[in-house]
Parts: sequence; structure tokens; C-alpha cells
Amino acid sequence: MRSWQIFKIWGIPFKIHPYWFVILFLFSWSISNQINLSSDNIYNTKEAWIVGFLTSFFFLSSIISHEVLHTFVSLHQGVKIKKITFYFLGAILQIDKYCQTAIGNIKIAIVRPLSCFAAGFILLFISNINSSQELIFLNIIFRVGILNLFLGFLNLLPIGSLDGANLLKSIIWHFSGSKNKGRNFLNKVNLSLSFLVLIFGIIFLFRFNFYYGCILSFLGLFGVNSSKSENQFFKIENILKFSKVSELKLKPLRKIEFDSNFSELNTLIKNKKDASDKYFFVTNNGRWTGFIDENILKTVSIKKWERHFVGDFKKPIDSFESVYSNDKLWKTIEKLEETSEGFILVLNAADIPLGIIDRLKIGNFIFNKLGFNLPSEIANKLHYKNQYPLGIELPRIINLMKQKGDL
Repeated sequence: MRSWQIFKIWGIPFKIHPYWFVILFLFSWSISNQINLSSDNIYNTKEAWIVGFLTSFFFLSSIISHEVLHTFVSLHQGVKIKKITFYFLGAILQIDKYCQTAIGNIKIAIVRPLSCFAAGFILLFISNINSSQELIFLNIIFRVGILNLFLGFLNLLPIGSLDGANLLKSIIWHFSGSKNKGRNFLNKVNLSLSFLVLIFGIIFLFRFNFYYGCILSFLGLFGVNSSKSENQFFKIENILKFSKVSELKLKPLRKIEFDSNFSELNTLIKNKKDASDKYFFVTNNGRWTGFIDENILKTVSIKKWERHFVGDFKKPIDSFESVYSNDKLWKTIEKLEETSEGFILVLNAADIPLGIIDRLKIGNFIFNKLGFNLPSEIANKLHYKNQYPLGIELPRIINLMKQKGDL
């Protein structure tokens, strides 16, 4: 669903998703029902809905104001934000570049909770300086203040992508000097909390309330799976960052002697096992002299195949897209994605060809490092499509690592 832009500050569009209005209605309905049940007929139905709607509207509007302040601090800490979209009780930021310092991340993580607390205390103070507590206006201010305090405490929880999680991670990074230590510790905290929630959920399920037990159990399982996924993601990042091309199992090169004629080339093409193979690397007494594309057969009449030799049509090897065996894996993937065919030649330090790698070879290497062996049936299907196994988006992971300053 399309989001609507409400304003633009510092060149950044602030947008609202249609779900925001759904939350506005649900909050209004919930608060008006609460007023009807607890106000002892002080407010009629119309007034209860007015209080509910205005409370919800000003609360959700305060979330937008908190995000504006958060954006201001983020920009001053070197963050590059493309756009901000508000969904439920928060916003999703599309970021092109993250803050590269621990102190900067601490400032970014703390500003939103502090903003919520400041707004909450100010609104509660305003609502309490007037003795007439029955005024609709003061009732609205009081409720918005309480909700801001609640949001401030919620943001400080060290869970997922909340500010509390980023704050804890950044503090550990600052004192340890390692960004990964904070990230690993946070993931362990999330896993421990998820297990506790899961255990409480199971207890509630069988001993107290089935409904709340189901909710807690679901949240616990979701947290456990999320922590495991984060751990796997972290392992993939380390593999991409520290592994080299020399660790991969390369695809052997198809060789052909320079004095082979086109009829011999045609025989080799007919006997090939991989339909995606279309290049032959030309040798001359064991020395690599170039490569050819099997499509050159189409440029010469069949009657002349016996009189034409592949050596006369070869291209220099340095014109083939290549990497060195000691190159980092993440750099190789970036170069691979720039090619139109999805495979690349690997050379040693002496510029001698060693083999070819494609997306499947890289994907299999990463999955093997993770302790997961891809079934041969799936591997064979992907072999012809030249895709990363199981839809793993390695280029996107690399781009995210670069944005965070990890590469």
C-alpha cells in the first residue's frame, strides 16, 4: 500500500502508511471504551469518543515529533537517511549510511526515550496544576503524558531494534572497542528473555489463562527464532568478511588446443554436461593463450569448419572478467554481480587461470560453513539457473555491511 508524505525536513520525506490510521481508530475505540467503563457516567458516549480520538491523535503525533528530534541527532552523527515511514507505534527508516562511532550511536539511541520522558513529565505536570480534573482537555493531556512515559520505557527495553537494544550494544562497543561484542551480547540477552517469555507462556497456557498463554508462547518462539536468525546472519557476515576465494571449490575450466578445428569444437560442445557452459579456454602446449565463445560456430559455414581453427578466434584472457584467489569473498561477490552472466574467472598470483566460480559455488561454500549441506536435487536445479541457494541475498547483506561501516 502506498504511503502519504506529510512533510519534508532536511531533504528527508516523512511519510505515513495507511496502517497508521487503522491504529488511530483502534486506539480511539479502546480509550473511549475504557472511559465509558471507568468514568461513572461523567462523560457521555460522544465526549468519550472525543477524548479517545484526540488522545490517540496527539499521542501518535507526539511519536512523529520524537522522530523529528531523533532524525536531527542522527544527521549530526553522520547518518544518511533516505526516507522515514510511520506505521504503528514507530517508524521505519530507509538508511543509506549508518553512524560509524560508538558515542554517536549512544546519542542516537538515547534521544528518543529522553524525548518521550520529557514530553510525558511536562504533560503530566500541566494536567496536575489545575484542580479541575474533569475537564476534557486536561484528561486528554494526562492520558497523552502517560502514554509517552509508557513509550519511553518501552523504547528502553533491550529487545530487537528498539532504542534500548541499540543503546546497550553501543555502550558495550564503546567500552570494549568491538562492535561485534555488543551485538553478540545483545543477541544472547534477547535469546534469554525469549526463553523466559516462552516458559511463562507455557505455564500460563496450562495453569492460568489459555489466551494469554498462547500470546506469550508465540512471542517467546518468535524471539527465539529471531535470535537464531540473527546469529546465523552474524556468521554469514563473518564468512563474507574474512573468507577468500582460494577457500572455494572452483569449477574446472574447459580446455581446447589452439590448433583444434571447428568440427572438433562442435564435438566438445555436443558432449558438454552443463548447458550454462559456453566458454573454452585455449591452450598451446600447456600454456593458456586465451578463450573462445562456443557461439563462434555460428559465424562460420559448416562446410568451412575443417579449415578454421579456434586459435584464430581466441580472445586474450585478461579481457575475461576475473578475480585473484587471495581476494576477499565479499569483494568477489560485488564484482560477480557486475557481470551479465553471473560467473567469473579465478587467477593465481601469476595470472594463471585456476577455475570459475558462480553464485551456486559461493552459496554452497557459505552453507557448508554454516554446517548445512544443500541436497543434490536442489543444487542441480539451481546449477542451471545460476542463483544463490535458497534465495540468500548476499549482495544485499554486503551493501548493509558497508552502510554500517563493517566493510
